[in-house]
Amino acid sequence: MRPVVAAFAAFAALGLAACTQDASAPETANASTSDCSSGGMIGLFDPANDLLIANYDSKPDVDDLQAVAAAGTVLQDPAYSCVDFVATHGAYGIQTGEFLPAAELFNLAFGDKWLDAHEDREGTIAALAERMRTTISGGGKVWVAEAGQSDVTAAAVGMLPEDMRRSVNIVQHSYWNESQTSEDAMNMVVYNTTYHRVQDGNFAGNGSPAFNTDDGSHWSALLADPDVGLIWREAKRLSDLHNPVAEYVNPAVAAGGLDFSDTVEIAYILGFYDMKGVGEFVARFAPAE
Repeated sequence: MRPVVAAFAAFAALGLAACTQDASAPETANASTSDCSSGGMIGLFDPANDLLIANYDSKPDVDDLQAVAAAGTVLQDPAYSCVDFVATHGAYGIQTGEFLPAAELFNLAFGDKWLDAHEDREGTIAALAERMRTTISGGGKVWVAEAGQSDVTAAAVGMLPEDMRRSVNIVQHSYWNESQTSEDAMNMVVYNTTYHRVQDGNFAGNGSPAFNTDDGSHWSALLADPDVGLIWREAKRLSDLHNPVAEYVNPAVAAGGLDFSDTVEIAYILGFYDMKGVGEFVARFAPAE
């Protein structure tokens, strides 16, 4: 269990600095607040003012486990050291199936910058709403990478004043995720926020980066990477553990490949949406020495 009260207190201590780093991130990724304020846009994201929220349902598919590892890989890269973020575990909707707990994976990927909606849904929603409110009050935008359903996001948006809600940008790539979001929550995000529908990252040839492959040859570079290898080892351990017995058996993972398709939202926000497949991701973020 990871009490949200303690997590929220940690967030409050971070203040408004847009370039806060977890202690486990590489030293080369550190940058001063002034650097982050003057370095220009990162894709659609303004590091001087904006906030990235990465939400993961982790129910019932193991793809989120690998998407968490991919997001952690990106956010620990020096090029993205000025991205202020918070991640959410257990941001699921109305779907059935077993929730896949992954606290150690979230610790490795995000340090202490994550919240546990499975253990404390109300506290998590309140903490996200407060982060949103603070960001928008300071002149920034909120970017939500919705690697799952929008029920948690909608509840947080509902706690904002109406004139702030359009400053929340929600990026979604999956019709299935939308279908497993409650009707009230979908109405809230579609009609009250700025809603971005991007192409499904499970499929090549549709304009998305297509971070889904049966090809397992990329695992060696990810697992051996000196900076993020531990993250991927934990993601693989959990994927191999849960996939055979999950309500939805992920075919790419069953074949020994990778599925971090829910990372296409972050690619869209941070400006690498033109990337072509898992191979290009690995070559960019975990190049073999």
